[in-house]
Amino acid sequence: MPGSFRSLSMAQKFMLLSTLTFLLPLGFFVFFSYQNYSSEMDNKLFQMTENVLALIERNVQYTINDVSDTGNIIMTSGSVQAVLSADPAKQDYHKQVLAREPDVEDLLINLTNNKQYIGTILLVNDTYSLAKHRSLTYRIDMDPATLGKEPWMRETLDAYGRGTWFPSEATEYFTDNVLIYTKLIRSLNQLHPIGILLIGIDKKVFEDLLAPVKGPDNIRIIIWRKSEILYDSSQEQTDELSLLEPNVLFAFLQEEGIKRLSSAKRFYVKSIPCADTDWYISAVTPYDVLLLDKRNTLYLFIGVGILTLLVAQLCAYLFANNITETIRQLQHYIENLKTGRREKIVFNSSDEIGRIGNQFIQVVEENERLSTNLYKSLYREKESELIALQSQINPHFLYNALDSIFWMAEEHNATDISHMTVALSKMFRLSLNNGDKLITIRQELEMVYSYITIQEVRFEDHIHVSTSVEEELLDHKIIKFILQPLVENAINHGIVPKKDGGSIQLKIWREAEDLLITVTDDGVGFQADSTAIPSNGYALRNIEERLHLYYGDGYGIEIASSPGCGTSVRVRLKMIP
Repeated sequence: MPGSFRSLSMAQKFMLLSTLTFLLPLGFFVFFSYQNYSSEMDNKLFQMTENVLALIERNVQYTINDVSDTGNIIMTSGSVQAVLSADPAKQDYHKQVLAREPDVEDLLINLTNNKQYIGTILLVNDTYSLAKHRSLTYRIDMDPATLGKEPWMRETLDAYGRGTWFPSEATEYFTDNVLIYTKLIRSLNQLHPIGILLIGIDKKVFEDLLAPVKGPDNIRIIIWRKSEILYDSSQEQTDELSLLEPNVLFAFLQEEGIKRLSSAKRFYVKSIPCADTDWYISAVTPYDVLLLDKRNTLYLFIGVGILTLLVAQLCAYLFANNITETIRQLQHYIENLKTGRREKIVFNSSDEIGRIGNQFIQVVEENERLSTNLYKSLYREKESELIALQSQINPHFLYNALDSIFWMAEEHNATDISHMTVALSKMFRLSLNNGDKLITIRQELEMVYSYITIQEVRFEDHIHVSTSVEEELLDHKIIKFILQPLVENAINHGIVPKKDGGSIQLKIWREAEDLLITVTDDGVGFQADSTAIPSNGYALRNIEERLHLYYGDGYGIEIASSPGCGTSVRVRLKMIP
């Protein structure tokens, strides 16, 4: 893997690293976001279910209390007490019952006019029964022996005045209702039992209870006690819960939490007890719907993560391409340099890589310029060495020839010729200088004096040269052939054109770390537009180039001249320790 990674290009490495950099945080983001969302959805379901159950419990408790209050009003009514307490053994029994029965009927109708959830009311004892269904009242033929054997009757009697609840299936007379409220009626005077009150509760009561309750979708409310289902809000009788055996169903309702009913079905079950009763109110919510919503949300998170990764990859690609494009241009530029081709490239200076590219090109161009100058310098150096070697060819022959000329001039009393020969021999010896590039100012001045000696023989007394040199500078070394060409140039171009001759002043002094030389003549002069060397000043140009090569660009020659006023040449050199 490390070797494979190193073999990738810079752009590929950047793309790979950026992918890993974004992929890990995005993976953690998707995972924890989904976990938080899933936990939040579960908590929301749990909280909503608890709120729904609490509200239903309050409504059921209110209804239970209302039914209980209604039963108390009925059983304490004087007409009801009189009808149920009438002795059938007396001759006026039927008269007493018929006299008070209309009041009982009116009482039952008036009490239940605004209570639509009360379906049927039954007052019954061994000799009397009166039923009220909605706005109708009627009698029911009941067998007291059979009635006393029914389970609900025995439980009602055992309750001894407390209200009890049963499913409608407990007796055949209330099959149209959902629940039955039963209560033993006792005599207000003697407190002995005189009858039974039965109130049938319609299913509408639970519909009214659940109507204002907003809970999770598909929530199923089951009201149950012991092993009896008092109410089931589901209309389906073929679903998983309805098909369960009773013992399995009640065991399922008694466990709370997310329960798996089958491999494909899970439910959230929550049950609470109903106060003052033995009822339980259970909420059963299909959990698979919530799982589907969670799964869709997970897909959404994954889609957002993938989209974010793609956008990040696009940005990384654009960024890497911007960097590598500059590097590719720089590589192409270097390859062209290898083949000798040159092309002008200007990189974008607004980014760091572009600025580096521009600086690199500047360095290359500066190196080329320096290499060219170095080549020229080496060429001139080799050329000078060649000239020096050529000048050193058979120097003894030249010395012997000059010596012969000198003695011949002495024999013929040609003093001027002998002086010129000695001066020329001295100049020749000083110019060779044993092959050294540097020469002392003292030696350079001797060469000037020898040259002036030769020129004085030629021009007699028309040329006057004066020198001014600080004593401590005489042994200081400079490159050779600086003073003599300047003096020669002043004579040939300044003094010679002037018929009556002239004078030349040579001055050398130190200024800080520099050495200054001026050669000033009062010759004919010329029109100087600037301090630049004239186009025909070959000697001066040669000195200028040698000064630049040896001392640097800050050193060289400055010329000041005007017609009829002479010329002044100023040379600046660097002091060499």
